[in-house]
Amino acid sequence: MSRRALVICLLVLGCEPASHVEETLDAFSPIGQRLYDDSSVPLDRPDGVLPTPVDAGSDAGLVSDRLSLDFVTIDQDSSALRLTDLAFIPDGSGEFFAIDKDGDVFHMILEGEGARTLGRFNIQDTYTVEDSGLISVAIDPNFAENRFFYLGLSVSRQTNVIRRYRLDPTDYEGTYASEVLVIDVTGEGSRRPWHNVGDIGFTEAGHMWALFGDKVLDDEAQDPNSLLGKVLRIIPDVDDDGGYTVPDDNPFNDGSGHPAVYALGLRSPWKGAYHQGRWFISEIGLDTYEEINLLEGPAQNFGWPLHEGPCRDSCGETTPPWVYYGRGGAARFVRDDLDATAARKRSAWVGVVYRSSTEDPYRGLWNNTVVFGDIYPGFVRARPVDGAS
Repeated sequence: MSRRALVICLLVLGCEPASHVEETLDAFSPIGQRLYDDSSVPLDRPDGVLPTPVDAGSDAGLVSDRLSLDFVTIDQDSSALRLTDLAFIPDGSGEFFAIDKDGDVFHMILEGEGARTLGRFNIQDTYTVEDSGLISVAIDPNFAENRFFYLGLSVSRQTNVIRRYRLDPTDYEGTYASEVLVIDVTGEGSRRPWHNVGDIGFTEAGHMWALFGDKVLDDEAQDPNSLLGKVLRIIPDVDDDGGYTVPDDNPFNDGSGHPAVYALGLRSPWKGAYHQGRWFISEIGLDTYEEINLLEGPAQNFGWPLHEGPCRDSCGETTPPWVYYGRGGAARFVRDDLDATAARKRSAWVGVVYRSSTEDPYRGLWNNTVVFGDIYPGFVRARPVDGAS
């Protein structure tokens, strides 16, 4: 049996505090890595002068190592080569969907120290050139009753769609045949297969949220009548025809824009984490900065293409990034991490917000914390959802 490493590497944290730990963790410090006296290097510089490491056992009043981070590879038996997303079925069974950029959908289950494929099918019209492909998967809040799940994918250079499927674990071809269209978003005239559909998910109210890039049509991101460069909020229809309606309180429901638009001003949003009415969204930058943006309310504008990264005093009605970092090899998140590589490419990601159970193996250190990082240099960081240090 061919076995491959599952892309979801699980985070395993050694929770023994270091010998010198302050009460708060610097929002921009690595987890269990180097410690610097970085006060002379502004956070808003894309590249900085490499500072001198500080002795973690000193009384300098600086934050030292707090968590020890490691990854556990989960062996699995699928044929997937380019996994892009996964979603666990919320019934405690250990079953989940994992998807491949090339259009493969795997229904899998955790078993022992690995994962086994229960069944699979292929979305045959997936468009896979460069950044395009099968990108995102989400589980319907009423999955126990309706067995619905949703996929976000590219079907051409210009068009991305969200489709709904009904799982039949005895008939995976029948699962594929249950496909209905929820929404399509097209960038007419786009010459690049970039900035496509990103993450999709659901709020507590059962509203679907979806991230869509600008298809390299920059000005579309500021047009409230366009679905490009936006966060959408919709209610998928449950009948056999698919489609959607919109929540009554969507900000442009009054005719001032497209009724499905909830927030605007994004370039290439990829991963998102929803947490108690707020979204943390990774934004892929153009030349200078990567961003993690915080969406807290309707009609929020993140500024693309008016600015990238910190807007300082010229924000106007736009929202500056919650976290940003530079693209150079000496950018702080790269130089602080012993395992990071000085790659020129960047692709910011954001993970789920951790909420502990009654038996928390992390002793509360991950509670209400957003984990984020970058695929190419490979660093991992964390920040409390309230933005505190």
